[in-house]
Amino acid sequence: MDATTDAAINRFRTQAVDGYDLLLLEAISRAGAGQIKVITDDIDYSVVPGIQVFTSNNYVIQKAPSQNKLVVR
Repeated sequence: MDATTDAAINRFRTQAVDGYDLLLLEAISRAGAGQIKVITDDIDYSVVPGIQVFTSNNYVIQKAPSQNKLVVR
């Protein structure tokens, strides 16, 4: 396996995202683009620490205030 695959497998142990999302997050992280900002309705991304999620997913929006994570723009 290469380093990206190893890192994605390690991320899998701590973050409840599917395989596609694991590889996508790892690729974004390795690109060194600064803070990761994701536009998605995929609930998986709401459990990833250190990223900013822009979503219209109603469930994520409803739960965000209880974690002080909701920012309305």
